[in-house]
Amino acid sequence: MNPKEAAAKYSLNQLSSKDIYRIADQWLVDGIFTDSINEISMEREPIFSVVGVLFENALEELGHCIPSRVEAAKYLIKVTLTRMVEEEIDLMEGANYIYWELHHSVTDVLPDIEHVGSNLGLGAIFCWLREIWDCRDGSMILYYVDLPREKAEAKFLEHLREESIKWLEKNA
Repeated sequence: MNPKEAAAKYSLNQLSSKDIYRIADQWLVDGIFTDSINEISMEREPIFSVVGVLFENALEELGHCIPSRVEAAKYLIKVTLTRMVEEEIDLMEGANYIYWELHHSVTDVLPDIEHVGSNLGLGAIFCWLREIWDCRDGSMILYYVDLPREKAEAKFLEHLREESIKWLEKNA
């Protein structure tokens, strides 16, 4: 995980003390070194109150600041959608992460106005995500009702991918 992604996840409280320890250890292996990273890697029983401060110092030493939650969510959405489109991660795994971990982490400071996902421009992506959920759990689906569920789901996944590409193009 690169420092910018780590800073974004830290901003959204998505890193545990053990995650920070593992990241610091990997950075050292990758040749990314600061005194703070070295101190984190020496913590055998990492406690968040200790490694969190060291991690913030390490990011600063590397020239990265901790972004706001909204900036962090937008960055991680871009990273996740890119990985989905490039097939580095499963479409549903990525879309669920965006919905549950990123979108919901900012609705208190950036509320949805029109519909779910409108705060981050994710409405179309979430539309297809909900259709896939409904298709998989046997609920009523709104599109492709004339197709067998497996074929409808394949169409929904195709649309999810297309909308991910559109979001990336719009937010390049």
